[in-house]
Amino acid sequence: MAKQIQSIERGLYILESILFDKEPVTATEIARRLGVHKSTISHLTATLVEQGFLARGDGSTRLVAGPEIYRVARAVQLTGEQIMRVPPALDRLAADTGETAHLAELRGRFVIYLANSFPERSLRVQTEAGAVEAAHSTAVGKALLAWLPSDDVRSLYEGVELESFTDRTIGDIDSLVVELERVRSRGFATDRGEQTGGTCCLAAPVRDALGVVVASVGISGPEIAESASEEKSRDVLDCAERIEETLKQ
Repeated sequence: MAKQIQSIERGLYILESILFDKEPVTATEIARRLGVHKSTISHLTATLVEQGFLARGDGSTRLVAGPEIYRVARAVQLTGEQIMRVPPALDRLAADTGETAHLAELRGRFVIYLANSFPERSLRVQTEAGAVEAAHSTAVGKALLAWLPSDDVRSLYEGVELESFTDRTIGDIDSLVVELERVRSRGFATDRGEQTGGTCCLAAPVRDALGVVVASVGISGPEIAESASEEKSRDVLDCAERIEETLKQ
């Protein structure tokens, strides 16, 4: 049997405790669970805080997940097996809304469409799996960007000119950050002709078992009337919840 390194084991236990406990915990509480002296755990947690894997909540001694945890988690993409479980939820969303439904992932400043489902009507948006579009101009992209820290979003677009696809496309980083704040506030993103003129979209984030946003689900149509947006946004949010349940299986 390979030799196990105790400090790494304890460090991993600390991370699991922080990620899976419903409430932030202190180093003292973790030390009590492990049956070791508080100073031992304090050294480990201090290292994890210094490296960004943990953070202290609002100046307290309680520990929460740090930004590095979420950066690493975002690099983990959905597996092919997970993607194969999604089509039934997309089929239902397309049937309920009469719009094209799709699942997307963030790849840098772009989104890639992983799976699609199409409504029966002939007038529909045709998006193919594997297609790539700019994140800042699409609802599925904004639903993914919105749950990144604002500093990460600014770093992602540093020195980059936001491409305009229509006269409605967001053209600068400050406007994009403001829009992403709106997305977080209401829980879903919109695109009203920002990527393609005459096409409207709604999208919501999809989270994994740790609560990290790993994908987005959305609908696109030739037009989504303002009067129908509230009902269809609810359909999209419900679909995101169904997909999240499949990812836990």
